[in-house]
Amino acid sequence: MKRIGILGASHSGKSWLAAQLRRVRPDLKVMDNPPISNWPMDPTADLFLLMGMDLPGCVSQEDAGLRSSLAAQGLTYAVVYGQGQERLRNALRLIEPEPTQTPRWTRFCESCSDPECEHLLFTGLSRSMAAGPLQA
Repeated sequence: MKRIGILGASHSGKSWLAAQLRRVRPDLKVMDNPPISNWPMDPTADLFLLMGMDLPGCVSQEDAGLRSSLAAQGLTYAVVYGQGQERLRNALRLIEPEPTQTPRWTRFCESCSDPECEHLLFTGLSRSMAAGPLQA
């Protein structure tokens, strides 16, 4: 079970996000404000999400303290921004990144409009014509 630590300053929305993550992803162990001082002996989370300072009322001194504690412990973290459902979607993307782009088609065909593909098709046809007619 993946362990997600939610950290943030006062009024940063961390408790709301933790509750939403528990609701939509019951397969995760979501911890609201886990201790970060016992690293590296016992890391409390597989991923730490730090709330961004984009909500009104966030306390920047608390945020700075959290960032310096994370850095002092050598913990990596991702910062989550957005409001409401946007923040939830952004957190979910950080927890489970979207797969990278699908690989490009590496063969050529007669009906696509990819310039590289058209070039390969054209040069292939040119070479076959230069080789002469096919013998039956």
